[in-house]
Order: sequence, then structure tokens, then C-alpha cells
Amino acid sequence: MNYINRIILIWASLFFFLGNGWAADDKDIVVLSFNHGDSVSLRWAPGSEALFQRSVKSGYLVQRRAVGEKTWKSISPVLRPASKEQFSVMEAINPDAVPLKEIFYPSSDRNAPDEAASNDPYEGKLESIPGETSIEESLLYMMALFSCDINKPVAEAAALLYVDKKVDKTARYQYRVIFADDEKAKKVNVSIADVDMSQKTVLPTPNDFDGKFEERFAHFEWSVAPFTGYYSAYNVERSTDGVNFKPLRERPFVQAYTDAKLSDLAVFRDTFPTEEGTFYYRMAGYSPFGFYGPYSKVVKGEPKFNFQKLSIKVDTVIVGKKSEEIRWSFDKKYENKIKGFKISRTPDYKTFSYETNELIPANKRSFTSPNRYDRTQYYAVIAIGVNDTPQKPEEKQSSYYLSFRADTIPPAMPTGLKAVMDSSGAVKISWDPNKEPDILGYQLFISNSGNEMEYYNVTDTVYPLTSYVDSLPLNTLTNVAYYRVNAVDRNYNRSKWSDAVKLIKIDTVPPVPVVFKFLKQPKENVIVEWENSPSTDLDRMELYRQVDDTGMIRLIQTVDLKKKKKLTKFEDKEQFPGQNVQYFMSVYDEVGNVSQSHSDRMLTKGERPGCIGDLKAVLIVTEDQKEIRLDWNITSNEVIKRYIVYRKKDDGQMVDIALLKPNQLYFVDQKIAIGSTYKYIVRPISTERVCPAVYSDPIYFEGNNSHK
Repeated sequence: MNYINRIILIWASLFFFLGNGWAADDKDIVVLSFNHGDSVSLRWAPGSEALFQRSVKSGYLVQRRAVGEKTWKSISPVLRPASKEQFSVMEAINPDAVPLKEIFYPSSDRNAPDEAASNDPYEGKLESIPGETSIEESLLYMMALFSCDINKPVAEAAALLYVDKKVDKTARYQYRVIFADDEKAKKVNVSIADVDMSQKTVLPTPNDFDGKFEERFAHFEWSVAPFTGYYSAYNVERSTDGVNFKPLRERPFVQAYTDAKLSDLAVFRDTFPTEEGTFYYRMAGYSPFGFYGPYSKVVKGEPKFNFQKLSIKVDTVIVGKKSEEIRWSFDKKYENKIKGFKISRTPDYKTFSYETNELIPANKRSFTSPNRYDRTQYYAVIAIGVNDTPQKPEEKQSSYYLSFRADTIPPAMPTGLKAVMDSSGAVKISWDPNKEPDILGYQLFISNSGNEMEYYNVTDTVYPLTSYVDSLPLNTLTNVAYYRVNAVDRNYNRSKWSDAVKLIKIDTVPPVPVVFKFLKQPKENVIVEWENSPSTDLDRMELYRQVDDTGMIRLIQTVDLKKKKKLTKFEDKEQFPGQNVQYFMSVYDEVGNVSQSHSDRMLTKGERPGCIGDLKAVLIVTEDQKEIRLDWNITSNEVIKRYIVYRKKDDGQMVDIALLKPNQLYFVDQKIAIGSTYKYIVRPISTERVCPAVYSDPIYFEGNNSHK
């Protein structure tokens, strides 16, 4: 991209709007006047870049007429911009001349195509709408106006300034500026300035200039609306004594804004040259006629002090026989920022205290405490700010200084040691904390035997807490463990071991189950025999019995295994002829672990008594119906309360499928599947007892064929 486009892009990044006071109102030339009393200065501006360029060929004429006259008279020669050569010389020493030269005498590459894109952040293309003024032209025009507003020699070189010295001090005039080739035109599109010579132009004094002082910056704001038409730029001056001021910019700066809501606000920020001191500021507006107006009021302030930047250092602590002296360093120039000092002390970073309740004067650098401490102490000095309040404390503390004392006294033996184990093998160990202020931590030890020589470390390093979770395996031959702990202070003095605590481990291994032999029934009673568990920590065993698939499992015998003589045989005197019976044994150890086993199933001798009989199952298969019908009859005088129907499908469990009223002596099962085997039980429930179950024969259902 060519040179001028680079310049324009830089300006575009800085300004979107400039408050220069020129209100064009679609006029070809806008004129401003300044009445000095004995002369009138005139400044004007063409309304576009093209009109700027027109002035090169045509030049300007300044015209005047007295109020009431109709004829305009030219009072100036034809005023033309400086030549290209003159601008070339000027731009070498005055950068403000660059945009004027480019407008008056466009460079050959002004409208050349943009170069290829590169990594230059200012490389880019200024887009424009065909038939309308391009962004480049608008920005260049804006730069030209700005340059003339802040640089009188540039305005003169552009032929935009004229002084009328031949005036009547009592007259009233009208002024206008036209293009010289419009001198004979009857109508021109230019603005008119009215001047009453009896009323000199007075530049307004800024009255709302105010500042806000931060740690590194001074921030100023003021309204520009009252200065429209008077000032096109501003400058802020700074002083360190309130008398000798220096401008903060080499040339005045223009108010710039990107949001129209901020068009009435000028903003300026200054960086303080030093962190301390009092600084004075004032502001003045710069007229487009080339001079400053009156100064604003003087605003003074100091950099906001950052209290946390204070530097405090404890140099040494001198330990005497009955006292201790603390000495510190502090920059004297900050004494006016603080009320005084406090001394903080801690022996262990857990408890903290002040060595005195009264503030130590700000000019002091030492303090003698009437106390002497046997153990090592840590000291810090705290500066309290002059603005300190309970609601907003202002403090700065030094680092803690170690005042070492040789310590050979071991801590007391820890007490209150406890150890509790859960079923997962986790052991929760705790003990009472030692009361010494210099305790560093503790060491925990374990032994499987409790022998003094067989303890080893549980914690590899000094442990700072008073509780610990250990993990022990459960599948070991040892059922106990012993723990003990000692305390260690900051000088690595170790206490005696605490009293040992004995831990009985959790037993999670169940005992070996009993082994049943085959059931026997030599006569009416069933004989149950088994081989006892070889486990050594047995507590008891429980013998259970179940009659039929649907019968309840009932406890029939409890055996105390702590006795020397242990049962291996049981004769069941309960009578249940013609029914299936099975036995179960649960063996418990001392901690409640249990193992279970069961005998074979045996059909007892004799005829099954029952409340019903002749249970028949019939498979009914038709083209549109597949079902099994159960029928039975009552064979007892027992009062039947209800019937429960059970079904077993293939090798599955026997489950209840229906609950029937006492007067219903049949059941139809319509939920059957091809290729399955079904077995049914009907159990009548009487008022007094549960009648033995009655079984049907198995029914086989395979397609449309069936058999028993």
C-alpha cells in the first residue's frame, strides 16, 4: 500500500470523529472570525477535498461589506496555497503539512491498486461505495482540517488565513470567502461571518476542568460544548511548584471519540514522572487562529499511595537475660504515611500475639520486649497506615524473622492412643495432641507381636496430624496388631513411646461348612448325619428343615460349638409321610462369619395325608385354544380358607401363579408355551394348619401333541 494510505490507516485507528468546531452545513466554504478590536482575523475551510483542490487553480478572495450594504468588496489579493515545492520543503520539517500536500498535489500512486496482503498490521484496503466519497478521501480531508487547526503556518500555507487590518473600530461588518473564479458570480454557496467591531472576541475560560489522581496516572475530563467555534484543540500543562508550568504535548491535541454519546467529553491522562510529590495541572483551549485561550483553574494532587509497596525488614533480634530487642529497617521518607508500628510474635505459626498494645512511634526502629522466651520465636513488624480504620484496615507486614533458641528438651509422651478397624481392613488411629508450642509432628509405629524390638514405622516421615488411617490385610495368620506413637519437636527432640494399644483384627473368613451324609429313614423318623467343620473359631451351628418345594424353611436345632462334645447326628421326630424333605446347616464363627450347606432331598415313607386329593392336570389343545386345566376334590373335613396354585416350568423354580377361593376346585392355565414341561402343585390352606401340598403329574406340551 502506498505511503499516504498507510498514514490514513494510522489516523483511522486513532480517530473516528474529531471535534474541530467546523460546521459545514453543506457550504462550499465555512468561515470563522476573530475580532481583535483593531483588526479581524479570518479562518475558513473548504467543504471537501475537491474544493481544497479547486483553490489551487482558482485561489480565494476575502470579501467584506458593512452591515446594510448590498455590494461585496474584495479586500484581499487572490490567495492561493503554496506550491508543491514549497510544501515539499515544509513537510520535511513539519509533518502536519503532509496531508495538505497530498490533497493539493496528489502523489502518482494515490489511486494505484493496493499491494498484495502482508503481515503488516496496517496493510489493508479502504473500502468505499462507488459514486460516493471514499473513506480515504474523507479521512484525508479530516486530517487536513486538523492539521490547519493546530498549526498556524500550515493554515497559512494552505491559504486559509487572512487578517483584515483596515477596519473602522465602530463599524459592523460581514465577511465571506469565495473562490476567485466566482468573483463575478451572482450567487455563491459560502457562509457569512458577522463582526461588530465594538465587541472584541473573548475566548471563554474553561470552568469544569477537574482531575482524578490514581497510583500512576492523573485522569482529567471536561466538557467541550461551550467551546464550539472557539477552540479546535487543547493542551494540558503540569507543574511541580504551582508556578512554572510546561505543556504535556508538543502540540495541542484534538478531542476524539468513537461513540456519539461522548461527543461533549474531552479526556486526558498523564503518567506521573515520579511516585511521590505534589503535581499541579491546568488546561487551555487552542484557537484555530493559532493561539491559546485563558487557562482553567489549577488542579493539584498527589499520586495515590499504594500502602502495600512499603518495605519493612526485621534486621535482628537480640536475646538478653530477661528481655528481647527487635530491630528493623524502614525508609524514613514514608514515615508520614504511617501512624506507627506493631510487633507480631509466634512460636509455631499457630498462635499469634502482639508484643505491645500501644503503637510504636513511626520514627522508631527498635523495640525492647520485657519478656524472654526459652523456645524459638518468630517476629514480624507491622506498619499501620494513617488512614487505617476498622472498616478498611491499612497494614503492611514484614516477613517473619526466626529467632533461634537451642532446645534439648523432648516433648511429653503422647496419650489417648486409640485404634479401630473396620471390615475392609482400614484402621483409624488417633491420639491426643501434645501441648508444647513447638511440636513438629509425630511418628507412628506398629508391631505384630508387641515385642519391644519388633516395632517398625508406619509413617515414613514426621506426621503433622493426630489421626491416621492405616490399612492391614485380613487374610493373615495373625489376629492382633500393636500400635504406639511418639512426638517430635522442631529441634527433632523425640518423646518416649506412648503406651501400646492392642488391635484385634477383623475376621472376614467364614468357617468350613459341614458335610451332610445321605438321609436315612429306618422306621418312621428321618436320621440326619454330618461331618462337623474343622474350623477352630466356631460359635454355633443351626439346623433347618424344608418340607416340599413350597414349604417354609424352619429352624429345628441350635448346637453350641464352644462345648467340647459336638453333635454329628440328629433324629427328626416330626412326621411328614409321603412328602419330600431337605435339611440345611448354617455354621457361625466367633465374629459372625457364616457358611451354609444342605443335604440331599428325600421322599419319606408312608401315604401323604392331605386336605384334597386326586389332583388331575389335563392338557386341552384345539386350533384356537391351548391351555392346561387342573381339577381336584376335597378329601378332608378341614375348613379350607384358600388354595394356592404353584407352577414349575422346565428346570425353573416353583412359583405361585394363582390364589383361589375355597369353593373353586379347578384352575385353567392359559399361559403355556410350545415345547415346555410344566409341573403343578395345589396347596390348600386350612384355618388350623397348612395342608400338605398335592402334586400333579408333569405335563409336556410339544406342538399339538402332549403326554404325561
